[in-house]
Amino acid sequence: MNIFQVPNAYLFNYYFIRLMDILKDIYILDALLGYNPRPELHCHEDHHEFFFCAEGHGTQHLQGKTLKMVPGDFFLFPAGQIHIGNGPEGGKCRGYVLNITESTLLKLAGNDLEFGMILKVMKENAMRGMIRINLSSEGTAAARRIFEEIIEENKIRKIGYQLAIRSCIERLTVVLLRYSKVKPGAKLKLKASAGERLKEFCRFVESNFMYDINVDQAAKMTNLSRSHFHTVFVAEKGTTLVKYLNSVRIRKAIGMLKDSDMPFERVGSACGFKSLSHFYLVFRKETGKKPGDFRK
Repeated sequence: MNIFQVPNAYLFNYYFIRLMDILKDIYILDALLGYNPRPELHCHEDHHEFFFCAEGHGTQHLQGKTLKMVPGDFFLFPAGQIHIGNGPEGGKCRGYVLNITESTLLKLAGNDLEFGMILKVMKENAMRGMIRINLSSEGTAAARRIFEEIIEENKIRKIGYQLAIRSCIERLTVVLLRYSKVKPGAKLKLKASAGERLKEFCRFVESNFMYDINVDQAAKMTNLSRSHFHTVFVAEKGTTLVKYLNSVRIRKAIGMLKDSDMPFERVGSACGFKSLSHFYLVFRKETGKKPGDFRK
């Protein structure tokens, strides 16, 4: 079942968010959940779902697992995870739902490395059945306010509401980063030599190239000073971190261009470039060609 098909258990106030520069990547629901004795599981192939329980009690169902929920509970269902929410017998449960693609979420988070690491751990936990996002009381209150603002902005739709909604989601990523009890643990083995730590860091870059990785973060991860990291990196790789990261991103982008019909802007965003013009500039510099040349 996709996000446009709604089970009979639900009475939905359905709000479709269409941002000017992020088409079809964000959907918001103000959901009133009724009770269904046989809840029908579903999943979203391309979107992560964040669910905030606003009012009433209910349950969240996974394959072979049921969790009770109360107001203030916050859940993550990664893309592909089978799930469904359900209201209580004889009552209703209200929830705020954000469906968003990972590339859009990371873009709104500024491709922040620490946020990316926290999101990665949250997804891994959720796929093991630990779907509840543990926030501090301050974080829970902030998340509620943000969801309420999103629903209100889209309901009234005053001029600039798209920007307001985008700003709200950006603030939500800050809440997850600042108040989540998840520890990303993005630090490499300290007992290894500087060269070995550098090799491990490069392996890290291969799978985390979409994040905004800078020298300060790299130095912290490898437990080296900024100047020592730069010296070791240039000696080992013959180039700077920025140039190395760009080469990895362009290599990954070429693979996406060959294997999909994804628009150029989304390819660039998925590879960590913050604008289409920057993607074109680096692509031409690295390959001597245009992205379109790899689709001919």
